[in-house]
Amino acid sequence: MTKLFRDVDYYVVQASNCTQREFELDFADIIEVYDTNETTITTQCGRTVIINWADNYFKSYHVIYETAQMQLHPGMVEEIIAMLRHMNVDGETMQYIIEKVGMTDQMLRQLVMNNPYTDTSDLLEEKVRLSDEYLRSLSKNN
Repeated sequence: MTKLFRDVDYYVVQASNCTQREFELDFADIIEVYDTNETTITTQCGRTVIINWADNYFKSYHVIYETAQMQLHPGMVEEIIAMLRHMNVDGETMQYIIEKVGMTDQMLRQLVMNNPYTDTSDLLEEKVRLSDEYLRSLSKNN
């Protein structure tokens, strides 16, 4: 079957109007990665779209633009991702890797700017609440 490429918006709209199973059946010929919580496709213009699912329904999406670094080292990024998946890398290990390559500030900004406002505000609210609880526990112990 010929791959039909469309733009990012088309796939996001389609994903938001159906279940994960329906989406994956409709676009099986262009899906690169099937996972329980995400589906990866590449558009005609080279953008990789990762659609995230929660309980079989659309949750969010991320668009990855091929960078100059990726063009200089074709396949290397995929190898690194495969290694990390094989290791079943956890969040703390990924954070350590990001810190060691000096990307903490850039990653923080990218994650905040590319995620829905509600996700960011919910996390900030949780951070403030936990910090307040910690400070209260310290003052009770003194």
